[in-house]
Amino acid sequence: MFENLNFSLSPLRLQPEQREELARLYPETDQRWHQKFDRLRLLVTVRERGSLVAAGLVHDSIVAPTDSMNAVELGCMAVRPEYRRLGIRQHVTSLRLEHAVRSRKTAIVVIDARNPASWAYYERSELWERERSFEHLGNLKFIYRATEAAFMWVENLPQASEDRLTIITPVPTAQQAVDSIGTLALSAVGAPVFGMPLRSGDQGSVLPMI
Repeated sequence: MFENLNFSLSPLRLQPEQREELARLYPETDQRWHQKFDRLRLLVTVRERGSLVAAGLVHDSIVAPTDSMNAVELGCMAVRPEYRRLGIRQHVTSLRLEHAVRSRKTAIVVIDARNPASWAYYERSELWERERSFEHLGNLKFIYRATEAAFMWVENLPQASEDRLTIITPVPTAQQAVDSIGTLALSAVGAPVFGMPLRSGDQGSVLPMI
């Protein structure tokens, strides 16, 4: 069990040493990876005892053919293998979606069709709808955008007073609670609970790599 994970939100431009640390988290850091970090709007990092274990960002370097006006993309989500299946990905995505909505932006995500675990999650979620599909370098991809339900979800969240959250990571299945309307909650200490509403019949699976 992993405890006392620190979720940190930062909209600041990265220093070279910070980017170098982040690069060690990702299997590939190509030109597109750097473009996304150059156009950073929000970075969410997760640490345990100072060690970086996960990260995800919001950026406005949009190349996908979205019709959404004022779009920002939730991308570059990565979690170290030994920290997966603990709900980290889902919580980081909740924080990024909340930031996008509060910034009056339209959140989108781009999913490779070869990753059915990812796009199946977005197909189930009431917070997302498929906008369109497109081909890139011979691969089919899907664009999902936040729905009106996502804006209502954010409106009902308490406003965090700080940008640094200390969260006790739940033990898989042991501390996950699904309420009567199908909201998956993560137990938190010193922070609001960020639930991800799912359609009836969903099991609240952990958000896969995007």
